[in-house]
Amino acid sequence: MNCEWVKENVTLYLYNELADDARHELEQHLGRCKDCDAEVAEVRQLHEKMNALPQLEVTPNLLASARMSLQEALETTEQKNGWLRFAFDPMHWLQQMRFSPALAAVIFIVGFGGGIATMYRTASHQPTEGQTVVTQDRRSEASIAGIRSITQEPGSDKVQIQYDSTIPEKYQGSISDPKVQELLLMASRSNYNSGVRIDSVDLLNKKADDPQVREALIYALRYDSNPGVRLKALEGLSGLVKQDIRVRNAVLEALLNDNNPGVRTGALRALEAVKADTSVRQALQQLSTEDPSTYIRTESKRLLASMPHIY
Repeated sequence: MNCEWVKENVTLYLYNELADDARHELEQHLGRCKDCDAEVAEVRQLHEKMNALPQLEVTPNLLASARMSLQEALETTEQKNGWLRFAFDPMHWLQQMRFSPALAAVIFIVGFGGGIATMYRTASHQPTEGQTVVTQDRRSEASIAGIRSITQEPGSDKVQIQYDSTIPEKYQGSISDPKVQELLLMASRSNYNSGVRIDSVDLLNKKADDPQVREALIYALRYDSNPGVRLKALEGLSGLVKQDIRVRNAVLEALLNDNNPGVRTGALRALEAVKADTSVRQALQQLSTEDPSTYIRTESKRLLASMPHIY
């Protein structure tokens, strides 16, 4: 065991993720190496300080986005060491192994046997005349690249969604269909077309009582770059400001920080139902004197004047 290995595995050591034998060897190395022991002490101190910080709530959307980014990174990272090097660099493998005639004969026999077995399996699975070959639904294997369009049939709850995988595809079902909801949630978070995001959020507003949908609307209100999408999300959340403190905080955040006057005005109207809330009252008092918008200052003063005095 050397110092480089210790530095690469110090985090696993501190989180008790090393195997017992590796942990024992690392601790023996720390007893002999002052530099490594000092570095482990510094990293342990950093972890202790980080653990002392308040734990922030991770939203499902952020968690899903992080997992998707990690998966994409893993899929696109070029592997140069380990078994993949042997699998994809046969010349290097042959040079390193320095095959003997006996070993070459063994590999030939194994390969020949594998080929015979493959031919047998292929022949045994050939469909006979009149037999129907059942294939998997391509949608279960294809990754969805984006939502192309969303159309609701007039006078019904039927929704038609066209999305891209390897080729454009369509899916049709009611708004209560889990597959439809899954596609709508995907469109609301990541679609490159702002018009499609507006359509998806508009439809999701009808299911705002669903926790997953509500999270998507809060995410859209906070982070979507298009003010039209944020306004649509605000419409769906406005009726929930009384019962859900997280919705109330998101709307209050939009009132204080959004750069679009329409979104701020909509947030102010939505918060009128909870104007007596302490956080809302404090925000109104600040806005009534400091906000650069005359309308926001005037409306904030009006709401404050309509509230009973607290002694």
